[in-house]
Parts: sequence; structure tokens; C-alpha cells
Amino acid sequence: MRHPLTLDDVLDVQRIDQATFSPDGKWVAAVIQRPARAGEVYGRTAYETDPTRSDVWLIDAETGKRRALTSGAADAAGYWCAGWSPDGRRLALLSTQADRGEPRGGDNVRLYVWNRDTGAVTRMGDTAVMTQTRYGGALDKLDLRGGAIRRSKPHACNLGEDGAPFLWLDDHRLLVVTLPEGQVSGILDQYGRPFADAARTAARLRAGTEPTALAMGSGDARLPHGDANRAILRVVDVATRRAQTIATVPTYPFRSALSLWVSPDGKRLALLATLGALQPEAGRLLPNNTDDNWTVERRLGFIDIAPNAPVRWVMARPQARLPLTLSGWTADGRIAYSARGSQRESEAAPFLASNDGGVAPEPKGTRPEPVERNIAMPADGTLLDDRPDLDTVLWSESGRSGLTLHISHASTNTTRDLLTLDGHLASVDWGETRLIDYAGKDGQPLKAVAILPPGYRADRRYPVLVWVYGGYTVRDLEHDYMTDPFMPGIYNLHLYAARGYVVLVPSMPLRNRREDANSYARIGDGVMPAIDKLAELGIADPDRLGVFGQSFGGYSVFALLTQGGRFKAGVAMAGISDVSSLYGEMDPGAVGYLGIAHEKSDNWAEMEITGRTTPPWQDAAGYAAVSPLSHVERVTTPLLLIHGDLDMRGAPSQAERFFYALYAQGKTAKLLRYKGESHSLAQSPANIRSIFAETNAWFDAYLGAPQPRP
Repeated sequence: MRHPLTLDDVLDVQRIDQATFSPDGKWVAAVIQRPARAGEVYGRTAYETDPTRSDVWLIDAETGKRRALTSGAADAAGYWCAGWSPDGRRLALLSTQADRGEPRGGDNVRLYVWNRDTGAVTRMGDTAVMTQTRYGGALDKLDLRGGAIRRSKPHACNLGEDGAPFLWLDDHRLLVVTLPEGQVSGILDQYGRPFADAARTAARLRAGTEPTALAMGSGDARLPHGDANRAILRVVDVATRRAQTIATVPTYPFRSALSLWVSPDGKRLALLATLGALQPEAGRLLPNNTDDNWTVERRLGFIDIAPNAPVRWVMARPQARLPLTLSGWTADGRIAYSARGSQRESEAAPFLASNDGGVAPEPKGTRPEPVERNIAMPADGTLLDDRPDLDTVLWSESGRSGLTLHISHASTNTTRDLLTLDGHLASVDWGETRLIDYAGKDGQPLKAVAILPPGYRADRRYPVLVWVYGGYTVRDLEHDYMTDPFMPGIYNLHLYAARGYVVLVPSMPLRNRREDANSYARIGDGVMPAIDKLAELGIADPDRLGVFGQSFGGYSVFALLTQGGRFKAGVAMAGISDVSSLYGEMDPGAVGYLGIAHEKSDNWAEMEITGRTTPPWQDAAGYAAVSPLSHVERVTTPLLLIHGDLDMRGAPSQAERFFYALYAQGKTAKLLRYKGESHSLAQSPANIRSIFAETNAWFDAYLGAPQPRP
């Protein structure tokens, strides 16, 4: 018997975080995330991207036979970031496995190694390793390349967001990026830090002997870089579990990366360390500021892979004063990199640096151009590993019946299934999804997606929930992001259709934001015509319309409700209401970072999404024009506002200001501020359930609960 989709169905989804071939191609190490059930540890990152709830499986690439190498559920431990040794006898892993009195679920991330000969998974020491955070904020980003397994791409832990903190130097030695004693890996620290800092602050206040100020500075008062932001490079011999320190290098936690590239002979490292954010200049925007590398100061150096080796910093010529990225080693033993002379320059030039500190412009043709390869997989598949030497690729495919891991041979265009997960989704009654063609306000042909509830009847008109996100464009049914049945938690729009609503996702093009600088005024141009079309088709009840959205979708809800009263209810999640204040708001999670807490937020780089290209003090009227808060007196629709108090994209004050403005006018509104929640509103399954229930209750109250399924 098929049933409508439930939140339990969504939370029970397993995901493939990583899958990688052994060097000989005979085995696949797959990192599989466990369902979000009771007994796990949450609050570390968005639940659907949290690697600390994963295990590693070994799969025979020929037969598909598999076995679990780890089983962390009983201890709420995670194992992830599987990296094969060159001989295929070992897998390096990261884990939160608790040991020696550590709390359940672990207190840090450490290096482990699985041995194929013994089947044992062994901790390589108690030292914490550096890990990049996930979802949105690139905290402690890493970029390690080279080593015994030579690929031009960074060694990675997952599908492109998490840099691996280790690489194999040979069959038994690993280069590992570790943390100083007492520091916590970023994947645990990003949202755990505020609570630990609050406890320390409370203790200082009680004692009354230490000040509690968190200092920040600008211009002549800018504070020097402290040595708290550093990483310790170690070589670990996994056969003996002995570690030797190579060097201690500076890091910067918020933007760019710590970049290391092992030389082809395995004797040296090229190092590109990020030292800190560039101080903005009055009246000037940093060029290319959506690329983190252009907003920071980096320094190039070389390190011998030997105990306690010094860093040989390169004294760059003036035109290469600000390095940007490493490009690779040349045949004559130099490192290629890109750089610019000053932070005002908007174009970079290629250079070569040698071990003795010499720098020269890079001649054309020094390095071969990368060869593109056509991979035999559908456009909506996810590439997990590509082995041209074996004519083989690993990729996954998700759909309404589950998630499948495939192995394909590019030359013969043949594919086999290795692993199938989430079979419970095959018993879900998904209803029907339709593509709607319509014309926007200016006559532009647009498309929308309508999710019809299970048991939909053409002789009824249904209440409609419109999911909005300014700038989003629907292209087709097969590749529509918003209506993907694998969307997590509250973002799975099929959940709302399962309750009897029609869910509409309209196209909301905003044109070129530099040329058409008022996205606020354009926000409804693709929305209202889509609703009219749905009513014309006999699907929508035009008197029972609700609107909801998250992030810039929350901004879109605010904007739509200040431009008309057609909607009977609205829900704004993690929305922006005052663009001017957003420019300078600090990340609520930026605590404990001495001297640099104000640099954690990069919302100043997000202004172009509303059409603003200058700071608010140079364009006060323009910022006011695109800020829904400036027009809040026009709101007549009952509004539910949902915000996390650790939202990095918009502080909770964004919701509070809008709510208080409605409160001061005696209008109907409700604010839910979730403690410890992030921008994704997905730190805890309990919060996900609560937000889903509150959203449904709000719409049911003001639209009338949908009729039950016949």
C-alpha cells in the first residue's frame, strides 16, 4: 500500500557522502550517512550534510558484495573521508569515535586507518585534525594536492565542499594537517564554539577577575595576527603510529584555504598560507570579491618534508605581491602560481617560484592544458570518482524509488548497479508534478512547477502554497532543483503536497542585477502571473493562497507581502528584511576569534543579489528602496517568521525588526527564534519537526486545512 510522503520518510534517507576506487579499481570505499534518528549527536552542521553520522562500506566493484568497515551508530560516532593508500592495503579515515573517557559522539576529529590485512580500524593518535565545515561557511578550508596518488584536483572528503586534511606520501606515510593542543576541529567547532565561549564568559563574569571584551580593530587600530590561527604539519607512519612534526604554518579560518602541494619527487611542499583579510579601502570595492582568494592576503613558501623544517618564504616581486592560487609543479621543479601586485588590480598574472626564492613570470606553454573527458552518465547523475586509467567512473542517481550507486565504463557505455539505498521511498505516493507554461508580467515566456497532492481531483480547486526564491528559474521537470524528491527536511516540497496542498514553484528572473538595480520591485513579476495561470487551469483556489521561502526566499516573502495583500498567509524562513543593516552585521557565531571576529561575515559581498553595488552610506536611498522593512506598513497578510540565532547569512535581528514593526502596528505575526540554529534551520531533527509543524499549522489556520485525501 502506497502512502503520502512523511517527514519520517525524509529523515530516514541515507546519502552517499563519498565513493572512491581502490588504486587497482577492484574495490570501492563508500561513505554512507546514517538516517537522522534518535540516539545520534546533532548540532554540528545541517543534518543532511553532517559527516559525523557516517560509516564506511567496502564494495567489490565486480560483484557488488559489500561489508561495513565501521559501525558507529551505537556510539554516535562517525567515520568519513576515506583515502586509499597507494598499494590499496589501507584506508585513511576521519572519525569522532570516543575513546579514553571522551564523551559519547566524540569531542574532536582524529585520524584513523583501516588495515585490509587485519580488518582493524586504528586511531593514529589523540591529536585533532583540521577539518573544513560544511554548508555555506568555508571555515578552516583545506586544499592538499600531490603525493603518492597524483591527481590535479584537491584531495577531498566529499563532493567538493570538504578538503581532506591528509594525503599519502607513500604506502605507509601520511602528511596530516593537525591542530594545536586544545583546539577543536571545525566540523564540531563552528556551532559548538558559541556555547563553549558562553560558558567561559559566564565563569569570568562570576569570578570578576578577567575582562570579557572581544577586541576588533580597523586602520591604525587593526590588531596583529595572533598565533592562535595556525596548523601543525605532521608526517604519520601508519605502520608504527609515530608522528613527526614538519612545520607549523599560519592559517586564517574564515576565507580562502591552506594550500599545500607536494612536489613530484615527494621531498618538498609548496605552501600558500592565508594570513588574514585585506583591509578594505575607502570608496573602493575589492575586485572579484565573490572569490575568497581575492579578499585575503596570502603568502607563498616552500617546506622540506623533514622533521622541524623551516618555511622558506618567497620574497615576491612587486607585481606578484599578492598570491592567489597554486597551479602546479613544472618539470624543472618550480611551482606555478597566480598573483597580482595590489588589491586594487582585478586581473591576475601567472608566475613561477623556485625553491631558492626566485620568482619569474610564467611563459606560455609551461604546463599542458587539461584534457576534457566525456563521461557516460546522465546530466542529473552525481559523479563520485573518475578513473580514466581504468576507463571507469562511479556515479550516483537519486529518484522517487531511492538512491543507486552505479559503475560505468566510458568507452563501452555500459553501466552496472553497485548499491541501492532508500528503498522505502518506492512505497511513497508522490502524486503528480506538472510543468506549467505561462507569461511573466512583461510577456516573457516562463515555466513553473506544480506539485499536485496524492489523489488529486480535477473537479476540485485546491489551496496553493507558493515557494519563492528571487532569481530562480524553472527549466524542466527532470532537473528542477526545488522539487527534487531528495530535498532534505522542511525543504522537501512534496511534504506539503502530501498534506493536500498544491505547491507552486514559479520562475522569478531578476535580469542583470547591475543594470536593473531594484530586485525588490521585480520580485513579483514571475509569481503573480504563475498563480493566475494555475487558477485559469482550474487547479488553484485564488482565495486560498499562501507563500513561503527561505534565505533570499525569505526576503522574497517579505517583499511580496509589502507589495500586496493577495496572499492569505506567509512564512518567511531565515529571511533578510533590512539590506542596509545586513551589510555590516556580524556573524552571531563569530565568538572567541581574537582580533578578527568581524571578518567572519562576508554579507557585504552578497549585496549584488539585491542590485546594490556600493556601500549603504553611499546609497542610503537605494538600500531603503530594496529593503522590505522600509515598506512594512503595507503588510496585511498574517506572517510567521522563523529564524535561527546562529544564522551566518542574516542575524536574528533581521526577523526581529520586521516582527516588531508588525507588532507596533497591531498586525498579525508570530516570531519563532530557534536557539543554536543555523541559516539552514536543520541543526536538529527536533527543530525540523517543529518548524514543519508550525508552518503547516500557520497555513491551515489562515487558508483552511486541505480536504483529506479521498
